[in-house]
Amino acid sequence: MAGVLRALTINHIASLAGAAGLYMAAMGAHAADCIVNAHSTARIGAPSSGIIAAVHVDRSDRVKEGQLVVELESSREETSEALARLRAESDTAIEAARRRAETAELKVERIAKLNEREIASEAELEEAVLEAKTARLQEEQALLDQAAARLEMKAASMALQRKKILSPFDGVVTARLMSTGELYNEQGPLLIIARTDPLHVETFLPLSQWDKIELGKNAAVTLETGEEVMGKIIVIDAILDAATGTFGVRIELPNPDGSILAGQRCEVDLVAF
Repeated sequence: MAGVLRALTINHIASLAGAAGLYMAAMGAHAADCIVNAHSTARIGAPSSGIIAAVHVDRSDRVKEGQLVVELESSREETSEALARLRAESDTAIEAARRRAETAELKVERIAKLNEREIASEAELEEAVLEAKTARLQEEQALLDQAAARLEMKAASMALQRKKILSPFDGVVTARLMSTGELYNEQGPLLIIARTDPLHVETFLPLSQWDKIELGKNAAVTLETGEEVMGKIIVIDAILDAATGTFGVRIELPNPDGSILAGQRCEVDLVAF
């Protein structure tokens, strides 16, 4: 029976609430049916295809925001990142170009002195100056090459990171859809994760309650377990459902320890509004 109750959709609840609203109006009751939903649900995929190397979580596992949940095979990306890092962190080419430039400039000074004594020709001096300028340009090119290597390393690191799938928020794994060794092709999710803190309580109230509720006000919610918890109204629909004569209300329910299970039915105390 509990499984059937948890399977009710919001549309089903809306229909029930419409009938309940008419009954409440006639009998003067002070409670409305509701259902506890997860705050949000994410179908977790990856930005690239590949063989699944590891799935680190399973159904019902609790996860933290940023936690590694799935890894795709990434040996190629790891190699590319390592090579780019070697190029980016190596100063050998820059140092060699700088030494050549310094040597060429010292040569210019020597030939200039010889030219003053008419031992070296103007052509020799001009050639030495050209060599020195070329050497400095080669040093600048080595610096540019290193900057480019750093960008390549960043791109390689990002490609490697895309093979690691992280949880987008704190929540609970509700479905594990693929396993290690399978080929992920970006056509579907790997996991489904539900955010359970806070929870959303959905209810539908008759038009007679429209002027009795306000955004930000507290509301008492009685769970299937009999426990009463306090939530806050965060959404009041601006359009009435003509078929049922009701409007939707969403109540945010804190659930830091995960003790309140989403999917259960509940009652909202209208007096608490």
